[in-house]
Amino acid sequence: MRYSKGHNAIARARIVETASREFRRRGMDISVVDLMKAEGLTHGGFYRHFEGKEALLIEAVEAALDQVASQLLHLTAHTPRHIALQRVIGFYLSEEHMAHPESGCALAALGTEIGRYPERCRARIASALDAYRLRLQRLMPGGTESERKAQFDVLFPSMAGCLMAARAQADPDRKREILLGARRFFGDAFCGEESEMKEETL
Repeated sequence: MRYSKGHNAIARARIVETASREFRRRGMDISVVDLMKAEGLTHGGFYRHFEGKEALLIEAVEAALDQVASQLLHLTAHTPRHIALQRVIGFYLSEEHMAHPESGCALAALGTEIGRYPERCRARIASALDAYRLRLQRLMPGGTESERKAQFDVLFPSMAGCLMAARAQADPDRKREILLGARRFFGDAFCGEESEMKEETL
């Protein structure tokens, strides 16, 4: 059966959306067969849209980063910069985000796995991470773009590590303790009274 270009574009977008969710939920070892089953599609249909799993992974991570960046920018729209960053830290290190990796930050869900992927994949994903940073670094303190970039490069990977540590715990109280401690630490470090961003607005 032949399909229209519009149908193919919709099917491809569905596959990317499903892969973005399932990679974050189940990790990158999930098979193409299982990914297609999750979307109610056949395994054979996958190769009409993608050369292989690596190509899908790249687009899925790009979609995940774009999704979270849009969510954070919506959360912080028309908000003073220091309050916006407090909201970002509060959301990122929340129990809700911890409990739902499938809709959360790709770095926290897949960071260690991405680091073991071939360089040809990591180069594209690194570009997506740079785009993610560029959308969000205006929330960071600093008088120049270089300073804000440096602040972002410390805060977001550090929050991702804390989130991974909380998810690794079996004890719910320990999970909450890690998240609370991280929220307080990063809030004090990046949103303190001395920060120049207090008077700035987005």
